[in-house]
Amino acid sequence: MSDLRAEGHDVVASVLGGEEAFELCVARRPDVLVVDYRMPPGPTGLDVAERLHEATPEIGVVLYTNYRGRDLRTRAEAVGAVYLLKGNIRALRRAVSLAGEAG
Repeated sequence: MSDLRAEGHDVVASVLGGEEAFELCVARRPDVLVVDYRMPPGPTGLDVAERLHEATPEIGVVLYTNYRGRDLRTRAEAVGAVYLLKGNIRALRRAVSLAGEAG
């Protein structure tokens, strides 16, 4: 989070669960949601991205995860989410900027 703040991004919330992430996004309308795939309990980050795509398509989503898979990437891209494997903070910074422009 501090890396994103250092880049000039405002971090408006940090939550652990998918349902809370969805509710806060609908209420606060951030430019971008950075979400992991697994967010127990409740919906996955990809489920949240799919719901947001329907409810608030203007919010960009970055699926930042350790989980790999063609289906995961395909589903993420189908709803306009950026799929990014964890580990490269520079790539995350770029993805947040791109998702904010696309959203």
